[in-house]
Amino acid sequence: SVRYTTPIIRVGKHEWAMQVYELGGRCHTRYRWRRLGASDTAWQDERDWPRYDTHDTHDGFPRTLCRHYYRHQAAIEHALGRSGQATLFE
Repeated sequence: SVRYTTPIIRVGKHEWAMQVYELGGRCHTRYRWRRLGASDTAWQDERDWPRYDTHDTHDGFPRTLCRHYYRHQAAIEHALGRSGQATLFE
């Protein structure tokens, strides 16, 4: 189940959002995307992004998503059940 979704951001011809979701009793994050203007279309999984590359520092995603993450980092970490510096020592 989804615990938190960032506001939608427009990057080029696509809309993106990051979600915090629970699966198997643990929280995870994922990006979701869809073509701009396709609000009636289901969100696509991050692995379906045409340039998805796990060997790339940014996984092949637009670098703008880094700024989007940092803007919403506090809310994301809260949804993950983390807080501030405590994550350094887990």
